[in-house]
Amino acid sequence: MHTYTIGNMKRLLLGAIFMLSGVGMVIAQDSIPQPTQKPLVKAPFESGYFIANRTVALAPAHTLELAIQHDFGTVQQHWKDMFGIWGGSNIRIGFSYTLNKNLQIGFGTSKLKLQQDFSLKYVVARQQKGGFPLTISVAGNVAIDCRNKSFLGNNKLSSDLDYGSIVTDTAFRSSLNKQIAQNQKSFGLNYITYNQATTLKGANKTDLASLFDHTFKASYRFSYFAEALFARRFCKEFSAQLGISWVHYNLVDQAEMADNHVNGMVNDNIDISGLGRLKLTPQTSIIASYSQPVWTYVNTAPWPNFGLGVEISTSTHTFQVFLTSANGLVPQETIMYNHNNPYNGAILLGFNITRLWTF
Repeated sequence: MHTYTIGNMKRLLLGAIFMLSGVGMVIAQDSIPQPTQKPLVKAPFESGYFIANRTVALAPAHTLELAIQHDFGTVQQHWKDMFGIWGGSNIRIGFSYTLNKNLQIGFGTSKLKLQQDFSLKYVVARQQKGGFPLTISVAGNVAIDCRNKSFLGNNKLSSDLDYGSIVTDTAFRSSLNKQIAQNQKSFGLNYITYNQATTLKGANKTDLASLFDHTFKASYRFSYFAEALFARRFCKEFSAQLGISWVHYNLVDQAEMADNHVNGMVNDNIDISGLGRLKLTPQTSIIASYSQPVWTYVNTAPWPNFGLGVEISTSTHTFQVFLTSANGLVPQETIMYNHNNPYNGAILLGFNITRLWTF
C-alpha cells in the first residue's frame, strides 16, 4: 500500500516539475521578441453555409450556430404544385458549436432518408494582408440513414442459408428451395433476391422479416464526406472558393451505380465545386455555386448541381434564397444521388437561415 501511494506521489511530483518547466519556457519565450504576424484579411464568406455547399468560414469561438435549410420540389409540375412550393420538400435543422477559433463540431437532422449527420470543420490557415493568400479549411461528416431497415437490405438471400430454421411456412420454404434451384440452373446464381422471394407462393410478413434480417447490417446506414476548401477574398466585394471532396456510402444500389460510374468504385465519388460571392451592399450579396461529380458518366445521374441566389447577412443572421437543382441537404447526398437534371429544367427553390449565439 505504501509503495503504491509513494509511486503516485512521485508521479505527481514529476508532473508538477514538468508543468513548472513548461510555464518557465513559456515565460522565457514571451521575453524574447517574436516576429510580427501579418494582419488577417476579413473572412471571405459571412456564413459556413452556401446554398447546398459549405464554406471555409467559421463562427467566432464559443459560438452556437443554428441552421435551417429548406428545399422545395422542382418547378417542372408548374401550377399543379405551385412550381414545387407544395411538392416534395426536404428540410434540415442543424446545430454547430465553435470550440475555439479553428475548430467547429456540429449535428444535423434531415427529412430525406431520415439522415442524422455529425460534422467537423477545422481552419488550417487564414488569408493575410500582404502574406498568405488563402483561407484553407478541412471539413467532414458522418451521416446515418435512420429509415426502417427494409430500405437498407442488400436484397440478396444466399442459397446456403438454413431456410429450414429461418422460414416456418412449409409452402413458402418449398417455393424458396425450388426458386433457388431454378436460379442456379438457369442463371448460375448462388442467391435469390429478397424482392423475388416476396412474390413466391406462401410468402408472409413474418418469414420475410426473418429473411430480411440476414440481408441487413447496421453498417449499411453509414455514409461519409470529407472536403478540402480553398478560399480567397479578392477584394471587398468579391470572394471565391474551390472545394475538392470525397464521399463514400457503405451501401449503394449496385445496378444504378454501375450504370453511371466510370470506374468500379461504385460506393465512392469525388466532387469538385466552385463558389462565388459578389457584395452589392454591406448586407446584400449575389451568390453562385457549381459542383461536378467526377466519377460519373456524361448525361447520367448524379447530375451536377448549380445554385444562384441572394444572401442577406447581419452580425448574427444570414438568410439565403436561391435556385438550385439538388434537394439533398447533406453534401454526400447531393454528390452521389442528385437525380434532378438542371439542363432539363429540374430546378427548385430553396433557402438557408443561420442564427448565431455567442457565449
